[in-house]
Amino acid sequence: MQILCAPGAALRAMMACSLVAVLCACGATDIERLDGDPESVHVHTLATARRIHPAVDGCQRFAAAVQQGDVSAMWNQLSFDTQRALNDKARLVGLRGIELLQWKRFPTEVGGKATLDGGKPFDPMGLFLLPQVDTYQLVATPANDRVIAQDLQLASGTAARRVVTVHYEHYAWRIHNPALRDATEAL
Repeated sequence: MQILCAPGAALRAMMACSLVAVLCACGATDIERLDGDPESVHVHTLATARRIHPAVDGCQRFAAAVQQGDVSAMWNQLSFDTQRALNDKARLVGLRGIELLQWKRFPTEVGGKATLDGGKPFDPMGLFLLPQVDTYQLVATPANDRVIAQDLQLASGTAARRVVTVHYEHYAWRIHNPALRDATEAL
C-alpha cells in the first residue's frame, strides 16, 4: 500500500517531529512541589527544601567564576556601583576595573604617581565574599525603596563570618561592595 502526500508535506511532518523531539529533550525548569501533591509527581517536582535563593545563586556564580579563572563572569556578578568603584581605582593607572580583577592588584602611589607595579594584591574571593565559603544564610535586610537587596551571612570552616549585600540589577543578583570594604583589611 502506498500513501500519497502532498509535495513537501512529508518534509514538514519530519521537521515538526524533529522539533518536538528537540523540545522534549531540553531540560524543563524544575517545578516546586506543592502541599498535597501525590507521591507520583515527586519525581517531576522539586522539594522546596532543595530550593536555592537567587541571591545565594549569584554569590555561588561569582565563586565558581573565581575558581575557573573567568574574569568576565566575575565582573558580571558585581553590581554596577561596585564595577564603577573598580573602574575609578583602575583609571588612576589607565586601566579598566575588569583588568584589576584580572591582575588581582590595586594601584599604589609611588613617588607621587599611581602604579600597578608593586600594587596591593587581593584575592577576589576574599575581597567580595570570603576566601572559602561553606555556608550562605539569608539575614534580615533593611527595606530600601531604591533597590532590591538581600544580605547574606557567609561562613567558612575556619569560623570566619561576613555579611555580604547582593543587589538585583538587570535581571541578575550581583554582589554589591562599592566601598570595596575589606580590600585593605585582608592585606
